Amino acid sequence: MTGAGFAAYGLDGDFTAAFLAARRLADLAERDPAAMDPDAVSALETLLTRNDHARQTQARILYRDAAGALVALLAKGPPALAAASRQALTTALATPGKPRMATAEAVGALPLAGLGGPAVAIPEPVAATTSFAALLAAADAVPGAAVRPAGRSLYAPTTRPDTVLVVKRLRNGESPLGLAREAAWMAYLADVAFPVPCHVPIPLSPAGAPLWDIPDTPCPLPGLDPRGRCLAYLAHTDYFAYPNTPPTQGGPDGPAFAATMGRAAFLLGWLAGRGVVHEAAIPLFHNRVQQGRREDGGLYDWRLPGRLDRWLFSALHPNFGRSGLRDFEHFASLGDRPVRLYRQMGDHLLSLFLVAGSYFRMRDPALVGQGPDGAPVDARHLFDEALLARVLADVVARYQEGFVGEAPAHPPFDAPALARRMVEEMGVDRHMTELLRLDDQAAMTDAAFQEFLLSRGMAAAAVAGLRRGEAEVAIATGPHLGAFNNRTSLPELNETTAAAVAACLAARHDRDRAYIEGVSDFKIST
Repeated sequence: MTGAGFAAYGLDGDFTAAFLAARRLADLAERDPAAMDPDAVSALETLLTRNDHARQTQARILYRDAAGALVALLAKGPPALAAASRQALTTALATPGKPRMATAEAVGALPLAGLGGPAVAIPEPVAATTSFAALLAAADAVPGAAVRPAGRSLYAPTTRPDTVLVVKRLRNGESPLGLAREAAWMAYLADVAFPVPCHVPIPLSPAGAPLWDIPDTPCPLPGLDPRGRCLAYLAHTDYFAYPNTPPTQGGPDGPAFAATMGRAAFLLGWLAGRGVVHEAAIPLFHNRVQQGRREDGGLYDWRLPGRLDRWLFSALHPNFGRSGLRDFEHFASLGDRPVRLYRQMGDHLLSLFLVAGSYFRMRDPALVGQGPDGAPVDARHLFDEALLARVLADVVARYQEGFVGEAPAHPPFDAPALARRMVEEMGVDRHMTELLRLDDQAAMTDAAFQEFLLSRGMAAAAVAGLRRGEAEVAIATGPHLGAFNNRTSLPELNETTAAAVAACLAARHDRDRAYIEGVSDFKIST
């Protein structure tokens, strides 16, 4: 069939005709890519960039099939068709709208080599019993120095310059495998030659056991393991220096903040390109209250247009900062699960975007919620839109540089436009409320119901006047990106995430294909 025949077949016609034509092209590209021609590629590109059918309920399937045809040509077609398809995909990924998400999803299925990742053996979580004084002595802690609590962890200065002892305590009911996994990944990554600085703590392993059992640990807290099991390690004093701490509290100024964010993006991309992913750069939830009731644990899926729960709270303490990456228990090897990479890379970029927004809000952390008149707080004056745009562009470029080995010539999105929208949505707290539904209350005891409301900041007197199971309870827990049980108020963030990840994957495919075929002039264009 000629290119004109493909176009006349219906790609530029009504939805049904386009749907059938795109499906046929996708099948043909998969079965016999050499039977395609440049006109077919051009017709598919036009379909994906015009966005004529966005209002149709099945539009995503149409656009996914059209993009899938181009991806099949990119992966298996003759060099000329592969190059034309690559350019068509680049154009589609740079065009806002529903086809952009479908195109990114199709590109996310590209086969890539060398992403299996290392086999890191996780030891049995056995714990050696000792006293807290003996642990301090083993770590060369400063005699008589105060031990400082921070969350569930304890910190103590040591006699080594710029080094602290960290005691990360097990929560009651939590599997100790997580702490054992953290020790194993620390040991593995200590021998990795990172291309940019990334501090890896040194676990203190008593007699080969990964954990300690310290019943007399100070600063007791409710909810911690009664046996006192913990992971102890030595870390640089910058290990807990967060990139979004305001400068007035010792945090970075604008240039230092941008540098820290760029380095974190590079490290996350570099490790992902070697089959190692950090699975919790920050916590991302669609709905925290339903963690125990939903099969997905309430976790956020940026590929869907749902509301993002408590974005500012999630971004407060990211697992990256001045010293590099942190919280090593969340590292994982892709192993035999490379299909998850597309979503995981998106989690990385979305996390970086949210932390970038939080840096400006943290300049006045008390300015949040609603004013005395009930109007949403307007904190847009805290943002430096130009700096935010530069950080967004640099984060994407450095991430791709780490993952591929080369930064894109141009960002696959409009950074100033995204920064503008982020300021509009992240700077005004329009969405503050979540609902504790009757179904969620039914899964709680009366005590858990009251504790939940108190933990969300509800006044004790108000909690005392409520009875579990009587009615839904509205709680001001935001800011959220979107109203409860509704769509995100910042879909541009999801679209940009999808486009940036797809650009990374396509560029990596270009690099691998050029290497395999020995084509020295096969250029990456993103």
